[in-house]
Amino acid sequence: MRSSLKTMALTSLIILLVTTSALAMDLGGHDRDGVVVGFTIGAGWNWLDFSIPDDDGNPVSGQTDTDVDLTGGLSLGWARSDHLVFSLGVHGWKAHYYFLGNSYSASTTQFQADVSWFPRGKGFWLRGGIGPGNISFSAVVPRANVTFQEWGWNLLGGAGYEFRVSDTTAIGLAYEYRHLGVGAFEGFDDTEISSHNALLSFRWYMD
Repeated sequence: MRSSLKTMALTSLIILLVTTSALAMDLGGHDRDGVVVGFTIGAGWNWLDFSIPDDDGNPVSGQTDTDVDLTGGLSLGWARSDHLVFSLGVHGWKAHYYFLGNSYSASTTQFQADVSWFPRGKGFWLRGGIGPGNISFSAVVPRANVTFQEWGWNLLGGAGYEFRVSDTTAIGLAYEYRHLGVGAFEGFDDTEISSHNALLSFRWYMD
């Protein structure tokens, strides 16, 4: 818990300092008309939903506690205009959970094709995306250590605001919601990971 609080405090401080500087230096920037490179870093609020068959074969649903961990991602895209940016990206994190006295560890790598839409051509944007992702999961339970990895579909939705700090560089704040479901495997049914992510974003616009 203390580690999570420290992560949240540090992330909030960095976001506050950078955003304050960005507000004072919004330079407008050149048109979006070429390659776009992106990077994000921040805090993710993650939890795991699953169901396990009981002795009679009936599903018993469970949800882990919410864990706060460092998260981030990379993207490479193409700006079609000032209003639309198409990208391919990767996002990931690792978290530790507790459920009914047992310890769980999960990490995920999520890929996506996404589109960012700038309604006014600058500043505020919305994003949606979809792609494959995996869950690497381990659990220490009575009389067993369970480890598995499985793939599924990753859905992404988000919004944010960016400020130009040079002709080709933008810094901003972003929110993302991600949902990754991998179905049934290794004795688990309908396993899903969801996360709310508060991010500091960087974009470089190239001709």
